Amino acid sequence: MKVAKKSPDTSSSRATLTLSMETYGKIDQLRGKQSRSAWLQQVVANEEKRREREELLERIKTEYIPEVIQETLRINDGFPLHER
Repeated sequence: MKVAKKSPDTSSSRATLTLSMETYGKIDQLRGKQSRSAWLQQVVANEEKRREREELLERIKTEYIPEVIQETLRINDGFPLHER
C-alpha cells in the first residue's frame, strides 16, 4: 500500500490521499490518457450530479401521492395515445 501523509493545512488548495496500489492501478486503467487529478475531479463531479438526481427522484416520489397517480391515470384514459 502506498502511504502518504495529508498535506498540512495551508493556504494551498492541495491535499494527498492514501490509496492502495490496487486502487492506483484501477485509476490508471480507467483514466486513459487523462491525468489522475483531472480524472478524479471528473469522477467527483459526476458523483455530485448523480446524487442530485437521486435526491430529486426521492422528492418526486414523495410528492407523487396516490391522488396524483389516480388523476394521471384518469387523464391518460381520456387521451388514449397508446392506441394509435
